[in-house]
Amino acid sequence: MSGSYNNAQSSYGELMECLMRERQRYSSEEEFKAFAVESVRRFITDLRGLSIEISMRPNYLETPLPHNSSQKLVN
Repeated sequence: MSGSYNNAQSSYGELMECLMRERQRYSSEEEFKAFAVESVRRFITDLRGLSIEISMRPNYLETPLPHNSSQKLVN
């Protein structure tokens, strides 16, 4: 998650809309980013209970993946 998030500039899915409603609680972009990452991690864990597997790309990878990419990462 990089850059600044502004509701007026984007149309989000339901999960992101929920996260963005919490944006005003955080005084900095870094604090909000930490909240959003932790929320998505919990969401991923919750989905496993429904036999749905998704993963997050590690922050340390420098090459961004295209939006909606199904490309596999190779370390």
